[in-house]
Amino acid sequence: MSTTTMTIVAVTTSLSEDSTTLKLTDRILASATSAGESVGIEVNTEVINIRDLATALSDMTLTGFRSEALEAAFAAVVEADAVVSVAPVYKVAPVGLHTLFWQLIDEKALARTPVLIASTGGTPRHSLAGEAVLRPMLAYLKGVVVPTTVFAATDDWGSSEGGRALSARIRQAAEEVVSLTATLIGAGKGDLAEVADPETSDAQFASGEGAGRARGAGQDGRDGRGGGIVDEFDPANVTPFAQLLEG
Repeated sequence: MSTTTMTIVAVTTSLSEDSTTLKLTDRILASATSAGESVGIEVNTEVINIRDLATALSDMTLTGFRSEALEAAFAAVVEADAVVSVAPVYKVAPVGLHTLFWQLIDEKALARTPVLIASTGGTPRHSLAGEAVLRPMLAYLKGVVVPTTVFAATDDWGSSEGGRALSARIRQAAEEVVSLTATLIGAGKGDLAEVADPETSDAQFASGEGAGRARGAGQDGRDGRGGGIVDEFDPANVTPFAQLLEG
């Protein structure tokens, strides 16, 4: 029996060799790997540190030229089954170097790709920075951002209570991204991409060709209750992780 595999790429902006941002990245990937293994999925992980691409990003901003290293990083994101975005927060916003990476990548780089947002900061007052800045940016890139975001404040690393709460958030977010990714892999991302193509989707649904691909849809592409076209990426339509465990 073949084992299902998925590749999760972490795009992290660790500004030092031993930063809490890198520690959080490693913990999320470890939790995702464990969640996958619990349901028979082999999870391969890769970490892209934006710190190593700082000069290349600056050069591309000023000249439009993409270095080989930057091209490789962009390609890894495009080919990933899921992406984890982790950034430190400064003055109520993710560090600019991190957002610059997402501003320069191709517009459809995250099409039909589950994304988990995480961030670090000195105080819980910055906990919504990822939601306010990165969620709309990653959605614009056609990413499917999972509901739970992970924020780690300084106190989360230094107290047992904060540590337990952080571990719970990491576990929940990791399970969500693995569950959604497994669902998309099972559905066939290639077929879903055809429906997502803005140049063909309207015509397909008008003719009924694309409508049947929506999970749970009737022959007219609706939800069987007379409502609108089913959104296969609505969290309500994603297989809960608990059900994957039961399987």
